[in-house]
Parts: sequence; C-alpha cells; structure tokens
Amino acid sequence: MNDLGDRVPLEALDPGASDPGFWARFHARVMEEARAELGRRQAPEDLSIPEVVFAWRRTLVPAALMAAALAGIFLVGQGSGSAPLSPLALEEVLIQDLEVEPIPSVLGRGAVDEVAFLHLVGGF
Repeated sequence: MNDLGDRVPLEALDPGASDPGFWARFHARVMEEARAELGRRQAPEDLSIPEVVFAWRRTLVPAALMAAALAGIFLVGQGSGSAPLSPLALEEVLIQDLEVEPIPSVLGRGAVDEVAFLHLVGGF
C-alpha cells in the first residue's frame, strides 16, 4: 500500500491470475521433470570413504591445500619475531593485585591470632 492507502494492482505479476489451474499444472510439470533426479537421490548407495573423497576432490583438495598453506604461513610468522614469555609462578599470579598479605605469609609468622586472621581476610 502507498501513503494514500490505495492498493497497488499486482495481478499482472501473477501468472495464475487469469488461469485458475496454472499453479496445479506448474507443480505437476516441475515434479515430472524432477522425478528422475529425486529417484536417483533416494536410491541407497554403498560408498566407501575413498569413493566419497574422490567424488569431492574438486572441492576438498583445494580447500585442504589452502588450509595447510595458511597454517604454514601463520606458524612461520609466529616463530620469528616474538620474544619468549617469562613464566609466572602460581603464587605470583595469585597475589599480584592483593592489598593485604597473602595467607601463606600470615600463616608463616608462627603463632596466629585467629581473630586477627579472620579480620585480615575478610571478617567471617
């Protein structure tokens, strides 16, 4: 519909507007022409893996070659310019942004005051 509310006549675009049996005949003709291909696709085939790969060779082989080439480019590019990362100890990662002393240093002091320890770690 347009801004004025008038309907646009689309009957000229419908091939079945003047012929009520057009779509039924069209469906029958399409199904008749597709019958052989649909029957071939429904027939069970016992294919082995090499036969399937051979049937897909035009798509599968170039895609595998491209994937291998890209992987090789990425691996060669990664190894040349990057500096080795220094490993962090687990304790360093765990206490990196803490404002208070970590638990092992508090426990290593000797006699531990339980009330002070609970207050230090969050006040349970």
